[in-house]
Amino acid sequence: MKVFVCMNSLPLELLQTLGHLEIIKAVAAAGADGIEIRRELLGQDDRLEELGALCKELNLDIYYSAPEFLIGPNHQINEQGFKRLARESDELGAELLKMPLGNYHFSETDMAQVKEVLTENLQNGELKITIENDQTLDGGNVNRIAHFLNRSEKFDIPIRLTFDTGNWLYTDEVPMNAAKDLARYVDYIHLKKVKRGKEEWVTEPVSLPLQPGVIELLERFSDACPRAIEFPVTLENVETYISHMKSEREVSHERA
Repeated sequence: MKVFVCMNSLPLELLQTLGHLEIIKAVAAAGADGIEIRRELLGQDDRLEELGALCKELNLDIYYSAPEFLIGPNHQINEQGFKRLARESDELGAELLKMPLGNYHFSETDMAQVKEVLTENLQNGELKITIENDQTLDGGNVNRIAHFLNRSEKFDIPIRLTFDTGNWLYTDEVPMNAAKDLARYVDYIHLKKVKRGKEEWVTEPVSLPLQPGVIELLERFSDACPRAIEFPVTLENVETYISHMKSEREVSHERA
């Protein structure tokens, strides 16, 4: 089981001070198997080819995340946005591109067009595409996501799911129930802990050792699904989290 680190899990001021290249080196030294590059955090001086080359040199798998919707406001695939992100993923050398679902409509979204756009832009077949349950009522609705993924499967469209354990709470969904309904579609997991504050949800560091409920949720998914740290960490403690997440998986197998 691989452990990734999302770039947004580290303090923004640290990223702005050290830059992507130094953070990537630190994450690799901490024992991560992969890194999630976030498009919204890239600066004008960041070159995708340079970041990708460094990750490959350090044997880090590369996933690319963008906040742009897969399905646009007209309920159809965001063709121009997807083309751009597929091209950027290729420049980065990413193995996976993650996007929020967006404005999917049960009957109006043209799935044949979705397939056509993906086929045209994924000719080498090496880039995986996932949608992620986000914090919006449309993009974080279990039924809507299940319907889209089921239709994608019927149309032979290669889209899978990034399962964010914390985002479900923003949309009043139960993570364990979502896992039961969607586990077979999941290729990637964001581990996140959120707590309700006075006015909004707040992301907090995950407790160590991992709580039984967290372990039970993670055990719903295949070992082949990488787990990503997407909660606040520092360069001083990220190695501890990576090591613990890897060892906890081994312990859970022994208990089973």
